[in-house]
Amino acid sequence: MTEQEFRQHLTQLGYHGDKVRIVNVEPMSEDDLATCTAKEDECFFNSYMNVIYGKGERYVLGYRGETPPVDHAIIRKGEQYFDPTLQENDPNFAGYQYAILAEFQVFDMMKHAKSNKDFPPDVDYLKKKKKNFKNVIA
Repeated sequence: MTEQEFRQHLTQLGYHGDKVRIVNVEPMSEDDLATCTAKEDECFFNSYMNVIYGKGERYVLGYRGETPPVDHAIIRKGEQYFDPTLQENDPNFAGYQYAILAEFQVFDMMKHAKSNKDFPPDVDYLKKKKKNFKNVIA
């Protein structure tokens, strides 16, 4: 899907598609991946744990660039974005486009999890806290 189509899908989902930052998720080195939590179909938990244990610097919420877009959590390390969950469970992982709704450092991520009944923040959580995320939520 093109970036313009991705943005249109995000707008249809109730976001400011024209304001959302789109980045490329890249494959991690095999050594880094081997140290990450990467349970299949558990991207929110995996990303949360990876940030707590210092495998990533930020917990990132957003959408994978698929048709339709899929809500998903990844990690940021430096200026790069990684998805240990998909990479560990897909031998042909080559990366993909990702729309960022929010990024959290460890303290903020844990604070939001506490107010979310100890679950890592997800897209539904952002929608419940819409007033705090009106830069991306229409």
